[in-house]
Order: sequence, then structure tokens, then C-alpha cells
Amino acid sequence: MKREEADILPLTGIMSGPGDDNPRIKAGYTFLGQFIDHDLTLDLTSLLEQQVDPMATTKFRTPALELDSLYGRGPGAQPALYDKDRFGRFLLNPEGNDLQRNAQGTALISEHRNDENRIVSQLHLLFLKFHNAVLDTLAVGADDQQKFEDAQRLVRWHYQWIVLNEFLPRTVGGDFMSEVLESTDPHHIGPAYMPVEFSGATYRFGHSQIRPGYAINDTEGAPLFPANPAAPPGNDLRGGRDFGGTLVVDWKHFFGEAPPAAGGAAVVQQSKKIDTKLSGPLLNLPNSVVPPTDLARSLAERNLKRGLRLRLPAGETIADYLGIERVPEAVVWEELPANAGLTPLWFYILKEAEVLHHGHHLGGVGAAVVAQTFANVVLADKASYLNNVPNWTPDLAVGGKFTMADLANFTLGTSIPNETLDFGPAAPARP
Repeated sequence: MKREEADILPLTGIMSGPGDDNPRIKAGYTFLGQFIDHDLTLDLTSLLEQQVDPMATTKFRTPALELDSLYGRGPGAQPALYDKDRFGRFLLNPEGNDLQRNAQGTALISEHRNDENRIVSQLHLLFLKFHNAVLDTLAVGADDQQKFEDAQRLVRWHYQWIVLNEFLPRTVGGDFMSEVLESTDPHHIGPAYMPVEFSGATYRFGHSQIRPGYAINDTEGAPLFPANPAAPPGNDLRGGRDFGGTLVVDWKHFFGEAPPAAGGAAVVQQSKKIDTKLSGPLLNLPNSVVPPTDLARSLAERNLKRGLRLRLPAGETIADYLGIERVPEAVVWEELPANAGLTPLWFYILKEAEVLHHGHHLGGVGAAVVAQTFANVVLADKASYLNNVPNWTPDLAVGGKFTMADLANFTLGTSIPNETLDFGPAAPARP
């Protein structure tokens, strides 16, 4: 049954809810997923949905985990990103707590979407500092250009390691990701590309993980968006502005076990579960995200309409194509018993995660599309560590592993406790 706009709108009414915390995925991985998306694609719709015609988003950035969102076209072609006095280093804000900005507060970075909220802009800054810290470990006196390229390669490979060995195992399951990588023949995948099912639906699972607000450090926190969509920039996490040195992210609250703050309890933030519930602020997007005249202020509504405009196949259609057992129709539509039939892909993959794994990670169609897309991207990249040193272990590994907590500790000199990477068995399916 072909879905029309009137058919999908009832779904938006059931997607509001506080949602439960996800014990498997910490809050930082929501924004790492956004950072990864901006590295892979030039699709101008972001994690939080931008003002773009979805039918116009046909051009994509190089589909590789190569951090061109960070490096741009390099020191020669984009010198404004780099320190002219110390070749190969990124130019940082003198205070070191924010991206460098022009007089109007616009971030001077290669990927403007990485300044759309405070947390992802701080993550971009962390990777800038990571590159500089890696560069500082290389031999003094080496050729400057070669030294830059060596640092860039090491940063890219450590980043790829985190994506393949930390982000994706949390998102789709470690054993499943390994199986997909092992079963994918790099000689038969052709040039990497972003399937529209991935960019238009399945990789949008992160929308359900977003919290209404975040503790940023031991003393400060803020809502993601203001309660009033028309409110000017204030005590919220909307980006594109100079925060004046406030709301500096302490990554222990996003990637590690946070010890108790002074005089208070520990703040260990988890993402929300991957399910069919979205935090309240996403159902009434501010004017900085959608135009004031746009009546579709719900991210759920915008995602569902986008799927229709892109003519994405239904979740059940892809399940049948891949030979994956369908989620029963009665379960998919249990909150809307008057409805039945084929399900919009984005809603379907959220329901899959909810039903198959209690919202802890993707399953079925969602896991298959996300895992296979990343496998194709990495194996098609001739410069990836998998295609150069398949058994490579990160140079900066701690006990044979390298995580976002390790990256922050190496870069910033912090001592974020690093949890054991034991993702455990998948949660049992809901009866």
C-alpha cells in the first residue's frame, strides 16, 4: 500500500515522549554520529534538520572517513584554517575554548554544519587539537609537508578505528559489524556512495537519541533548544555564535564515567534509546532551524515527509529484499490500530530497534543498511587502514584499545575513566 502524506501524519502524534536512557550508548556518541555524518556527506540536512529541499540534496562529499570536514583542502588551498607560523597546525582561538570565529561569530572551519550546536562544535575543536597534538609527537626537523601528511594519516586512522571499533559496535552490535566487514569483498563493491536509504532514513536513528538538554561540565548545562521557538540566542545549545568562553564541554560527561562533581552526584549522561519517541524540543523546532512561516515544526513530521519526497522504499520492502524477517504489522502499528500496511522506512527502523533490542541498538534492516554502508565506505577507500595495514593497532592505543575517552585524554591531558568495551549480548526481543 503506497503511503501518502495524510497516512503518515498520525505517526507524528505518537512520537512524543520522555524516552528512556540507553545503558549501552553514552550521550557523546549522538554527536559523534553527527560529526561522522558531516564527514561523509554534503547532504545539507543535518542531525537536527536544516532548511533544504530534500530533492536537491544529490551531491555528496567524498564518501570516505577521511576527515575532509576537518582538513578542508589542506594548508595550501585553505590557509585560513591553519597556523601560518607553524606549518601543518590548525589555527585555534587564542583562548583555546572555542573555534576561531570572525567578527560576527561565524566559525572559521571547513564544515559549517559542525557549528550548528555547541556540543558538535566542541567536538570539532577536540579533533583540531587532536591533530595538533599528534603533529607534536612527530620527529623535529622532518620535512614540514611530510610531517603534516604523516600526522593527517595517523589522525584519520585513529578516527576510523573509533568508528569501526567503538561507534558502530555500540550502534549495530560488535559481532554483527565484524561479520559484515568479513563478508564484504572490497573487489566487488565498486566506488563508495551514500545510499539514499542511508542518508534519508536509516542514519537518522540518532534523532531518537537526543536529550532535551545536557550537562556540559561540572557546573553548567543547558537545554538543546529554548521553549519558545522564536526566542533569540540565549541559555541554550544552538550554535553559530560566540559563547564567550562559557559552556566548555568536559568530555567525561559524554564519553566516560564522570566522578562526582564538587558537592554533588556523578553526572553520567546516556543517550536516549533508539525507539519511536523523540524529545519534546525536536517536536517544536526553533526559528533558527526552520523558517518562522513553516508550519511543519516537528522533526518527526519533517523526516516522514522527506521519506515520501525521496520515494524511499518501505521498511518491509527492504526487509524482504535482504531476506530479513519483518517486524509483525500488528507490532509496528500497535499504537495506531486503525492503520496497517507498509511502514515509512525511518519509523520502521526505530520500531525495529525498540522491538528487537529494547532500543539499545539497531537491528534488522536498520543495522544491515548502516553496517553495510560503512563497510563499503571503508573498504572502498584505498587510504584506509583496513586497506593498508589490516591488523593495525592504534599507535596511541591504551591496553590494545583506543576510544573517544582515550582521544580526549591524550589531547587534553585529562584522565577520563575508560569503561571496558564489553557491549554484552543483545537485549532479548520483546515478547
